[in-house]
Amino acid sequence: MKVFKFFVVMFVVSLVAAFLFNYQSFAGKDYKKEVGFCANCHEMKPNYYTWMVTSHNQFGCLKCHQDIKIMTFAYRHWRGVFANPIEKKGIIPDGVCRSCHTTSTRNVSPPGDIIFPHELHVVKQIDCVDCHSNVTHLHVGEWIKTEYVKKQKDFESAAFTSTQAEKLIKKDNQILMPVCMRCHNGEMATEACNACHKNIKKEKLDV
Repeated sequence: MKVFKFFVVMFVVSLVAAFLFNYQSFAGKDYKKEVGFCANCHEMKPNYYTWMVTSHNQFGCLKCHQDIKIMTFAYRHWRGVFANPIEKKGIIPDGVCRSCHTTSTRNVSPPGDIIFPHELHVVKQIDCVDCHSNVTHLHVGEWIKTEYVKKQKDFESAAFTSTQAEKLIKKDNQILMPVCMRCHNGEMATEACNACHKNIKKEKLDV
């Protein structure tokens, strides 16, 4: 009975602490404290380190994850009922992205010879995350599943390092052609090379 009471007290204390942190730090827009709070949980280490190596590291978690309830996360951590690796349910709404990224005030410059009319994709109701889902966390959850789960190897989130995040950003912070081809398959959108690339040789167009 004493053990049960102890855990009840600890649970209440955790909830109160989470509430106070949420009110004082988040309301004050202190993103460093906000991120530090999230990073305290070992299961969040992969997401924390991948966030650290991207350009979004100047913004707190709740800037994008506006639907996250800190008290819910604190409860799940306390109970140990969370996915490993952590998985985001749902998507980041376009309105969240466009509160910072807007084509009306920013000249979008795709790399190489890529042609990418953002406004056309907006009109077609293509969500930002349909193309840019890897922009902050580099698909680290998918990487973990591939490297560990599918190979039936044990994975401990706390063991994920900043070095692994640095390796991921070299390849997983790019939009690769298979992402484009999910729509540009000849049915949903044209699969003509010159629709997306400026420097296409004539012989390729004739194929």
